[in-house]
Amino acid sequence: MNMQEIINPQEYPTLAQFKEDVRMFDGEGNVFREVEESKYHGPRTKVVIFDKQSGLIVGKAVDHNKMMLSGSEFMAMRMFDLDDNTYTTPTYNNQMNLDNSLFGTDNDLTLDYKAWGFCIGISGCGRGSFIKYETSNKKWIAPDNDIIPFRYCKPEVDLDALNRTIYFGRKDLTSTKNRIAYYFKKFDSIAVVNKEYEDGTPWTSNVYSVDNVLDAHVKVTATMSIDNKDGRDYFLDTTGINDARFNCAQVVLGWTSVQDDVNYYQDIRPCSRINFPNRVLSDRNTSWEIIWIWYF
Repeated sequence: MNMQEIINPQEYPTLAQFKEDVRMFDGEGNVFREVEESKYHGPRTKVVIFDKQSGLIVGKAVDHNKMMLSGSEFMAMRMFDLDDNTYTTPTYNNQMNLDNSLFGTDNDLTLDYKAWGFCIGISGCGRGSFIKYETSNKKWIAPDNDIIPFRYCKPEVDLDALNRTIYFGRKDLTSTKNRIAYYFKKFDSIAVVNKEYEDGTPWTSNVYSVDNVLDAHVKVTATMSIDNKDGRDYFLDTTGINDARFNCAQVVLGWTSVQDDVNYYQDIRPCSRINFPNRVLSDRNTSWEIIWIWYF
């Protein structure tokens, strides 16, 4: 597929819009200029969902992505040297009591804290796709009645070493449900950055001196997938395959620790989220690819 044709930079005439309150004061402390606040969007985004078998686009959303509060905390701490360099938002590790969880400090939550993967849930719309819910930065994919495990294994067929490098957020449920769940999945590849003008041509170190009327941006693209084995086993074991669906996705943050030669993501928090109409999981041959793009 031709990514340049699918993802047209000219759809983004302006850069990221963050909520700002800009005031200028005179020598006596009086406001002499106040810039009107812009509506908060977070970084401009584009999310495209493909059917992997046909290659057809089955969903596309522009600027419907919402940066979550923990994503805002992350951005603020990476941009500034703050006197309060701590997170107030909870983590999935803590709320779900995920296996081998640790709780980070210092560089764990700053220099080593990154967006690395995603999760899916069922709170993005109603049972009928025509009722789609507005995304809120205060509503994560809830850990108790919303998030859908990608893999839901019987203990005797737990994931092998290779799959343990793809699926994370492990929770041993053998004592209650005779299952082991994996709630998060890594990006398919390392996120790619492109520094471009709005027509897709790259800008270079002479960008400040070049006479180019086109807007410029930094574009980051992450690719993730829901394969034909993802999500189904949970529904087969609970509410039935005819109920199998997902309708929201959430990029997550975390840092890694190594325990018994296995990587575990720690302090998992949501970064950004999008809601969309139901994607049905009852067909075991269906799989999807999600291309999530941020424009800074």
